[in-house]
Amino acid sequence: MRSLLIFSVILVIACATETFAQGFEKTEYQADSSRTLQYALLKPEKIETGKKYPVVLALHGAGGRGNKNWERNCLANTVLARPEMRSKYPCFIVAPTVSKQGSWRGESLDDALELVGKLLKKLPIDPDRVYVTGQSMGGYGTFEAMARKPELFAAGVPVCGRNKASNAKKIAPIPIWVFHGEKDRVVPVAGSREMVEAIKKAGGKPRYTELPGVRHNAWTPAYKNQELWKWMFSQKRTKAKSS
Repeated sequence: MRSLLIFSVILVIACATETFAQGFEKTEYQADSSRTLQYALLKPEKIETGKKYPVVLALHGAGGRGNKNWERNCLANTVLARPEMRSKYPCFIVAPTVSKQGSWRGESLDDALELVGKLLKKLPIDPDRVYVTGQSMGGYGTFEAMARKPELFAAGVPVCGRNKASNAKKIAPIPIWVFHGEKDRVVPVAGSREMVEAIKKAGGKPRYTELPGVRHNAWTPAYKNQELWKWMFSQKRTKAKSS
């Protein structure tokens, strides 16, 4: 009886995992540099002929490094993969992953940005609705991605991240919504506060939500915020940013 119960629990977990992962394609990208980037791709449930869709580049945190469940490394993927969200916001989700020693500070981020550029030519993606978000290390990567390719993005959502204030001028024209937990001890909230102020001084108009009493798991309330997704998917790259 006990063995049957254990088997049933395992079966339920397996089915839940498969249900979530359904639609995600695990694959890898051979960069122009010959480096290999592993990633998961989720396409809209229904792709209409002649229609183009937004794409979300989702960057995981340090806890997702080397994790085989690439599509679940960032909570944004989990939220956007839900049936009701896929119906409301049909989009492509690109979920790259780095090795246990990797980060979004160097070559892996370059490869991820290169991948998005290639997918823009290969898939029915709207080039004016390319978004980037990430949590913790991925929050840093979100700021960094916008700084490296400011002409690419229509909006960015860094969650409990930080970056160099010197990058503020590059990303100031991009619509940005920053989230951070007030009590974060892993990535101190000062990192987001300083970036927001630097972006404002550079002429940008970032939105900033500091979550009272929240520690390092700011991604939980952030990605559950329906206003965030409504805002993000309404953003479009302007001609000024693409010129």
